[in-house]
Amino acid sequence: MGDYLALLEQIAPAARAGADAYLRAYEQHCRRPLTSAALRRAMSEGSGDPVLMGMIRASELRDASGVADLARRVDCRRQP
Repeated sequence: MGDYLALLEQIAPAARAGADAYLRAYEQHCRRPLTSAALRRAMSEGSGDPVLMGMIRASELRDASGVADLARRVDCRRQP
């Protein structure tokens, strides 16, 4: 997971920040950690998981309340 997050940091710090927020929200809301494979799928399948993409946008805008709002919408059905 660390390597993938480091790569996101190199691409765009907001991508790393959004992914970190998504991981924390998933673990807190779903009571289990998200695997790096599941995070990669959330990032790359189709247009990406809308909650994750929103967290990345909110992180870019430094919108903490937007990140918090999105955290409540994390889908626990995503396969770990």
